[in-house]
Amino acid sequence: MKDFHKLINTCLSKVTSLGIKPSKNITWSINSRAKSRWGLCKKTGPFAFEIQIAECLLTDDRISETNCKETIIHEILHTCPKCMNHTGKWKEYAALLNEAYGYNIKRVKSTAEMGVEKREVKRQPVKYAFECKKCGQRIERKKECKFTKYYKSYGCGICGCKKAFIKVV
Repeated sequence: MKDFHKLINTCLSKVTSLGIKPSKNITWSINSRAKSRWGLCKKTGPFAFEIQIAECLLTDDRISETNCKETIIHEILHTCPKCMNHTGKWKEYAALLNEAYGYNIKRVKSTAEMGVEKREVKRQPVKYAFECKKCGQRIERKKECKFTKYYKSYGCGICGCKKAFIKVV
């Protein structure tokens, strides 16, 4: 497992050494539930931010330390003034870091770019399935919701049949 705190300190020093000023009020956490993102930066106050890093970045040996640093720096840049989007200043700072350190910081990175061909994602099983009586359209849900409770009241969006659905599973 990679040393999370060491990576954070290294990344912060690389960012500040180029004159970029990220927020001084950042809380860090490792997200063990994140399956479709590498990192996340949330604004929690006027100058306060929470950065979450996907646990797999730190535990998966196929993902290089450089890729971890690029993700952490990507999120650190969001804490800079006018940098919550991936345009303007954020893009300018990313280009500056890419040029200075040979990084590839960008908006989105695929699993292949991170060095992971296939990432195991546990999917929830389908608990509810419904079919249209007329056209056969199938709707599946993993959790109970308004539709699963009141499916008899819904019409089909494909064929327009009123009160179309019957419960299959």
